[in-house]
Amino acid sequence: MNIASNAIAFAVDTWKPAPQPPRQRHLRLLPVAKQANSGPDQRWIERFTQSVVEVLAGQRAASTLVNSLSPVVYQALRRPDPDDRLRAGKVISLRSQPLGEDSIEVAAVVGCPQRTRAVALRLHRRRDRWRCVCVLVL
Repeated sequence: MNIASNAIAFAVDTWKPAPQPPRQRHLRLLPVAKQANSGPDQRWIERFTQSVVEVLAGQRAASTLVNSLSPVVYQALRRPDPDDRLRAGKVISLRSQPLGEDSIEVAAVVGCPQRTRAVALRLHRRRDRWRCVCVLVL
């Protein structure tokens, strides 16, 4: 080997990269802005459905939900005779399906002492407020 090739081999063996600052190894979460056209929060839907079940069973006054009910549904829920089928009913599971930008359909399974029931709700958005326009107990 000649001296030039030894010098190149020596230069390659002794070369070290310049030190780099340590990289951040953790992901940084950024807040996500809520879209104006998104539907209501799933937790709100669960609480609202449970409240409607309590109104139907006579355990809660319909006036507590007056801002979230259409006038027709409000008048129907104000009836004096409670639905004994839903007494002590608890929402077991719930599914919501958007029907468009301003409409959602909710199906809930309600566990009652005698039998399990199904409750369906339809929610429409009007002026940035979600209102129940239809209630059906199966």
